[in-house]
Amino acid sequence: MKTDDLTDRALDYWCARALVDEDEEIRFVAIEPELVVTLAHGELRLLDQRFAPSSDWADAGIVLELARELTLTTRDDGSALCRARFADCEETGEAAGATLRTALLRAFVQARCGSEVDDRLPDAPHAVRRGAIVPIDAGGTAPTYAEDGPRESDPTGDIRSIPRT
Repeated sequence: MKTDDLTDRALDYWCARALVDEDEEIRFVAIEPELVVTLAHGELRLLDQRFAPSSDWADAGIVLELARELTLTTRDDGSALCRARFADCEETGEAAGATLRTALLRAFVQARCGSEVDDRLPDAPHAVRRGAIVPIDAGGTAPTYAEDGPRESDPTGDIRSIPRT
């Protein structure tokens, strides 16, 4: 799907995915009736929070704060055009939308994810890391990524406690 065609839930979903780096995990705790995410990136922390930037400026403000160069233009027909460069992103995004918020969000997704994204959105809770989607059972534990855990030769986290007998 072209980023210029993203709306509503799909736009919210891809904005959330664009907020984290490829190596960071984002969890989609719920998809319906609302998108609920858990993510951490730099100072940004959303822990099991509703996320709907396409309909709420409070959530879209997260994206707005990442803008480093921003040009917003409102056309005579009421639609908008956004051209922006965002923090930690070399690409500049440019997109149009029915509103300034939609144009901003589409430009953000385009800058971070490219001009096309997958149009098949998962319909169940899941986690995404390095582009891989891992289902999460309701009430289950989040997936672990063993390669990121401590190594035998790495003393990090070793409190050297005496084993119980």
